[in-house]
Amino acid sequence: MNIAVITSGGDSPGMNPCVAQVVKNATALGYKVYGYRRGFLGIRDEDYIELFPEDVTGWYKQGGTILRTGRFPELKERSWQEKLVANLKENEIDALIVIGGDGSFNGALKLHEVDSSINIIGIPGTIDNNIYGSDYTLGFDTALNTQVRYIDGMTDTGLAMPGRVFFVETLGAWDGYLAHSSVLMGMADFSVLVEKPMSNEEICRKVKKLMENPKKDYVLVTFAEGTYQTIEAANYVREKLGLNVKCNLLGFTQRGGVPTATDRIHAAGFAKYAVNAVAQGISNKYVIYKNGEYSYMDIQMASNKKQFDWFEL
Repeated sequence: MNIAVITSGGDSPGMNPCVAQVVKNATALGYKVYGYRRGFLGIRDEDYIELFPEDVTGWYKQGGTILRTGRFPELKERSWQEKLVANLKENEIDALIVIGGDGSFNGALKLHEVDSSINIIGIPGTIDNNIYGSDYTLGFDTALNTQVRYIDGMTDTGLAMPGRVFFVETLGAWDGYLAHSSVLMGMADFSVLVEKPMSNEEICRKVKKLMENPKKDYVLVTFAEGTYQTIEAANYVREKLGLNVKCNLLGFTQRGGVPTATDRIHAAGFAKYAVNAVAQGISNKYVIYKNGEYSYMDIQMASNKKQFDWFEL
């Protein structure tokens, strides 16, 4: 059995230990594992290397993805799907394990539709925590801990020099899990999310009310990047209230960093179930973590929108 593994789409901490665990579990069953570089682009270019357990020994503690990643929008075209399938068949690949988000899963599904003999298994790897059906995705905990350290340092200044307002934009695309987590932890006063839109005027009113509290040293608001509102809102509040508003964008600092223990443990769980699926002939599934257990979901379901339900926590 020959297994190809790729990391696709946006990189996330936990991808490296997950690849390492795929190699460990698959070779223990006597399978060969080939890592394709730069996601689907590596399949296009036949850019791959056979991976052995001794090759991935140090991958557990490394952020990013050593296999690298990439985006391949042309994969929507049937001609490119057929080209990639032909390359996989020429390389005698029996199964493809894709570590990435819903877009990557959809790309893999297209390959299966061209040739159903290619076994497709997905592993949710995205800091956004937005894969339908799964309580957790690889990289979320590491990205959240980066956010915690960043805001902790910022609020030290807020306490030392009272009267400031901090607007912090987190990654997470159009999903508010990272941004709203700071509210749940008591680090932020409120969040501005795609799931819960807020006008600049409303943001201004809330900031004004909070700053009227004489015991309040500073105000901190988190914005999900998908609102595209952080800088505009900061300028609006600064102009209307005359306050010292600091705008802070975490950016790609959240996509890197050494994977946390939580991400390494989930990497092991996701990888084990992915390899087990290949061994059992299960196809067109992705591994999910739900209610404390790993299981599988039809890969077509990944295109569904995960319902944001953290407001009530």
